[in-house]
Amino acid sequence: MRRLVWCLIVLPLITWADEGSVWDGVFTEDQVRQGAKLYEQQCIACHSDQPGVLSGHGPSPSIVGDDFLFNWIDSSVADLFDVIRQTMPQAAPNSLDAQQYAEITAYVLSLNGFPSGEKPLLAEDYVALQEVWIEDE
Repeated sequence: MRRLVWCLIVLPLITWADEGSVWDGVFTEDQVRQGAKLYEQQCIACHSDQPGVLSGHGPSPSIVGDDFLFNWIDSSVADLFDVIRQTMPQAAPNSLDAQQYAEITAYVLSLNGFPSGEKPLLAEDYVALQEVWIEDE
């Protein structure tokens, strides 16, 4: 009987605790600052034709607002990280180190109003990134 109660009460809580949301603060402010610098160096030329405007340019998609949410809602942070890493910069995909891509991912998330937190977004903890979901409010 104890096993049955444990399975019915504890197991669902363990499963629930393993998943998270971008609203839980899955990156740090320091990562946002580093990601902003990398974005300026590696990404802005294709994603904007005007300083300070990030709404997309030419074939490059917008990384902010409704367009971003439309493309990424109900996706994991790992999905976003993978697309950035595997396709950017356009002339040299996967040319940065994995943690730099994590910092750019943190910057993009912060641009979309998701809050920072205490723990950094770590590329080396890829399994955890697969369990964090991009969700609308």
